[in-house]
Amino acid sequence: MSQILLSILTFGCLFSVLTLSLNLQYARGGMINFGIVAYFAAGAYAYAIFTQEPPKGLDQYLFGFGAPWWVGFLAAAVASMLFAIITGWPTLRLRGEYLALTTFAFAEMLHSVLLNERRIGNGSVGLSNIERPEIGWMGIPEGYVYAGAAIILMLGTALVFRRLLASPYGRAVDAVRDDETAAQAIGKDVARLRFQVFVISAVPIGLAGALYAMITTLVSPDLFTAEVTFFVWMALVLGGERTILGVVLGTLALVGFQEIVRAIPYESVRTAQLAKSVEVMLTGVIFILVLRWQPFEALGRRSKKA
Repeated sequence: MSQILLSILTFGCLFSVLTLSLNLQYARGGMINFGIVAYFAAGAYAYAIFTQEPPKGLDQYLFGFGAPWWVGFLAAAVASMLFAIITGWPTLRLRGEYLALTTFAFAEMLHSVLLNERRIGNGSVGLSNIERPEIGWMGIPEGYVYAGAAIILMLGTALVFRRLLASPYGRAVDAVRDDETAAQAIGKDVARLRFQVFVISAVPIGLAGALYAMITTLVSPDLFTAEVTFFVWMALVLGGERTILGVVLGTLALVGFQEIVRAIPYESVRTAQLAKSVEVMLTGVIFILVLRWQPFEALGRRSKKA
């Protein structure tokens, strides 16, 4: 049971970083991003490539710099930020469902490149045995150290976003979301503000990707599919938009539900596959019920009153 709770805490806090970033983009910036997984993957692959040893033997990837783990973390943040700049510049001129479809297309494009271009990360095989720092000091188990790292990253992201949104800059972002025409009339550069929010929110996602690669010691295209994006959106809906605490609790609840289902012992592979289908179905039912009783519009009104 303690191992399950540790996994819930670790991955719940890790994915809370993604949900907090999506909350900043959607609930405060008014941008519908259906490609959040792409920035997560960019951070994870950047960390793996920079810390991986140079290719040898049957390895098909071209670059492995063998750098320390902290260099990989910096590279992950930069890679995610650069991908946000590249994708944000042409897409943020769009609005609503057009922006959602375009960001989704960029994410699928990156997934296809990672899957088929073996010179980047060994294609569908991926990169394994990712570099992990020596953390065997003071007799603290690795699992607790990584859980602590995930908590620190989540709390740091929440604190930075909270301070940012409580500043005059945050009020300008809210003004752009509420009424772009009025914001432009008082001299706010709407396009620039939206672009800045998009890029700023990508940085912690890249760091979360690096920590995810460090914990799992593996990066492969199968880990960074559209399912991650939909998971983050469901967590945002469960927790409620424009509320930092709700976002974190919603993500922890969803991760907890999935970890508990996965911890159930199964007698055969067929039973495990059936349980996976039931897990997906129940998650969808929960999502529909939340949308039925607490739709986005109601959550938004309640947040404004608060």
